[in-house]
Amino acid sequence: MSDRYRVVEEDFGGHPILVLSDEVAKQTARVLPSVGNNCVSYKLTVEDRDVELFHAAPDAETLLGRPSGYGIPILFPWPNRIDRGRFSFEGTDIHLETPEPNAHLLHGFVLNRAWQVEATGVDDGAWMTGRFRSSEDEGIVRQWPFPFETVCTYRLREGRLSVEFEGTNTGSSNMPCGLGFHPYFGLPLEAGGDRGACRIQLPAASYWPLREDNIPTGVILFVNEDYDLRELSALGDRYYDDVWTDVAVSADGWSRCLFEDPHSGVKIEVEADGGFREWVFYAPDNRPVVCFEPYTCTTDAFNLATRGIEGGMSVLGPGESLTGVMSFEPNRV
Repeated sequence: MSDRYRVVEEDFGGHPILVLSDEVAKQTARVLPSVGNNCVSYKLTVEDRDVELFHAAPDAETLLGRPSGYGIPILFPWPNRIDRGRFSFEGTDIHLETPEPNAHLLHGFVLNRAWQVEATGVDDGAWMTGRFRSSEDEGIVRQWPFPFETVCTYRLREGRLSVEFEGTNTGSSNMPCGLGFHPYFGLPLEAGGDRGACRIQLPAASYWPLREDNIPTGVILFVNEDYDLRELSALGDRYYDDVWTDVAVSADGWSRCLFEDPHSGVKIEVEADGGFREWVFYAPDNRPVVCFEPYTCTTDAFNLATRGIEGGMSVLGPGESLTGVMSFEPNRV
């Protein structure tokens, strides 16, 4: 057993939850396999107090009621919206089940399903691996004719939390797909903080203008004024739910966003590997949250593809996989 790292199982309102801890960095992460393999909590000890970095669900039932609203929802086999739940792919019309007629379908299938714990360990940090197979879920099989398997590892190592994902086409035909992560941070991180004083940075040179229902028009514009987030700046009274592209990737193959909360004395570097070509930035006017969401494709990329617009849709042949890694490194300001 490592002296620095621990993985233990605890009870979370009747649901097993895995707690990863880094005793040296004074960090803990809690993963709930039974609801989307969601990392529902990530805490950093600052001086004599624990600071919750994520917007955490208080219990499993709350998360089940809004599985896209807490922690780190995993978005696969597509992120964000499919226009009215309909698209065509290689000559086949796909009609997915939507909450109501003509509503958009959000965020894929895996964020609210029960995953199986594949393995845990402390040999390379504290880590756990969950697995999900679509063929074992009748609700997915009924409407999605592309069998898939997902594997996701959370790893807490040397003061950094990483999310390592692989989605594999287990069927006999091509499968359209995209991947996104949707991490929620408190805005501000602690009571008494100031939303407007929190600082943000997102390294993208262009954005996708959206219709009123948050579906891309298909046009890409260069950032300007409030859409230019390339320099670290205070959020102020601005609100966002938008998609950026032309993301700057460093020489090491990663793009990096930054979130700082001066009241809490915490800054968080949010990273994604080079496979993520879009970032969604979400700072709504009705919830105290902020999200930096890396996507491998833009919203409604499947329908954009039928219009001849390159939105980043991946096509996996039988046995092929889409992978992506995201990480978080919190530090004191």
